[in-house]
Amino acid sequence: MDIARNPDIDIVAVSSGWNHSVALKSDGTVVSFGDNSFGQCDVGNWTDIVYVSAGYYHTVGVKSDGTIISIGKTDEGQCDVSELLNIKLN
Repeated sequence: MDIARNPDIDIVAVSSGWNHSVALKSDGTVVSFGDNSFGQCDVGNWTDIVYVSAGYYHTVGVKSDGTIISIGKTDEGQCDVSELLNIKLN
């Protein structure tokens, strides 16, 4: 997908990881591209997202209700975010 040349994609934020990048769209969905060796680009079903960040082999998102979701390689526990609640972004 050539995001830069697609006028139907309204990107409001981007983040790049080791070999992948993620982009937050204005409708709260996320697109990702690049190396998906550990599923770090499998964000196609993410909705209601207000913030994204790409890490080494993982991707993290903050939902509008303050919960965090993460996907990808988690051998160091980097995707163990189930206890992180009520996150407030300034």
